[in-house]
This record gives sequence, structure tokens and C-alpha cells, in this order.
Amino acid sequence: MFLIQINQVSKRYENGFQALHATTLTINSGEFTVILGPSGAGKSTLLRMLNGLETPSNGEIWIGDRQLTAKSRRSIRAKVGMVFQQFNLVGRLNVMTNVLTGRLHHRSWWESLLYLFPKKDYDIAHWALARVDLTEKAWNRASRLSGGQQQRVAIARALAQQPAVILADEPVASLDPVTSEEIMELLLEICKNDGVTVIASLHQVELAMRFADRIIGIKQGQVVFDGTPTELVTEQSTLQIIYRREDGGTDEDPNLEVAVVHS
Repeated sequence: MFLIQINQVSKRYENGFQALHATTLTINSGEFTVILGPSGAGKSTLLRMLNGLETPSNGEIWIGDRQLTAKSRRSIRAKVGMVFQQFNLVGRLNVMTNVLTGRLHHRSWWESLLYLFPKKDYDIAHWALARVDLTEKAWNRASRLSGGQQQRVAIARALAQQPAVILADEPVASLDPVTSEEIMELLLEICKNDGVTVIASLHQVELAMRFADRIIGIKQGQVVFDGTPTELVTEQSTLQIIYRREDGGTDEDPNLEVAVVHS
């Protein structure tokens, strides 16, 4: 049974820029899906539409058996966690409060305004911090953590929503290679052990090859590949299509990265 259905969804901004052409995709429950492509390919636009942060110009998005609309957006967002490249934490607040903001969709507007959380929410937040191995940092100011720790807090915040889906928009773009692997391993573990569907946008071919069940390659707002990492290896010309610039160069060195994966 599908979890997310994207039916002929496109996005054109007011300035005329076509960020995403008509796209139809089905994302199955329990999959670790990577949306792969260079900067500006349309990856973030697609993820932001799945979370209701952007509105499609055309087409429909279904999460489970509910269509994502202005009326259903708030209730659907409660089950769709989002992890951002720049973490999007409130640096002056402690880690616990940042994680508790993941519960705001489950609270009334006045509770949200006053940051009032019941004991149940604190219990969930403590669990989420333990899940990302940051229990000892619960009362530290978020801005004092390392980049990797801040991204773990952001993942804990998403987990506190008790989501069916986590959307991770370039979650490791601001991190060093070792920390990037740790974050990707954590997201994969959450997907496989906790049963949370994960959709992550990346531009690093090597990470997509290592962690994804499925790779969706996007080039200039169009899907140019949809398959497994093994299928992508056998279609290396597709990597060239994804990353070839208009001047004939490439934004990445996909052949080198794939060679590293299999060396």
C-alpha cells in the first residue's frame, strides 16, 4: 500500500521559474528514498510541497488516504516530520524546548503560544533525545552544540511528532564527512527499526548509493531516473545526465564517487 501519492504535481513561481515539471510518483511505506540531484534541481521544492510549505501550481498530493489541502495541512503536518539543512533550531532555547516544539501540532493554539506542554510531551521528548543519543544535552543551549549534535536535535524534534514520514532536506550538506555518515546511519536506523518512512534529498552520489532503497534522480525539475542503487550503477550515463551542466561540465564527479562505493 502506498503512503504518499504525487499526481502530476508541478511548481511554477510567480517570476516564471519552473521549479518542478509535472511529476507523478508513489512513495511506499517503510522505504528509504533519496531524491538525488545537483543544487537547483527541484529537490527541496518537491519536499517542501510534501510538507505543505509550498503549494503546487498543479496536481494533487495524497498522504495516506488524505489529500494535502489548505484545510488538511495542519493535521497532516502533525504526521510529517521535517529535517532541514541548517537545522532550524532556536539557538537561545535549550535542547529540550527545541525538541518539544515537535509536539506543537498536537497542542491547541494557546498552549503553543505559551509553550505549555503536559508530562506526556516531556516523556516523548526524553524518549526522542535518547533515540538520538543526546539525553545528557537536554538542558544545554542549542547554539552551543556542534553541527552534528544540532542535526540530531532536529531529528529528535521530528521524532517527537511521532511521524509516519520524515522529510530530510539536504540533512548533511552542512556537516563533515564523518558526521554526515553518522546522520545518514541514524536516519536509516529510524526508517528500518522504527518504521518511519524517510525521504531525503541529497547531492552526494556516494551517500545515496550506500543508504537508499530507492533513488529518484532529478534534473532541472524533471525526474530522469527512478530505481535502485544497483540499477543506477548499471546506468552510469544517467549520472552524467543528472549532473551535466549546460557548459558540458559536471556539478559532481559521479564516476569517481560510484567507483569509491565499489572499491
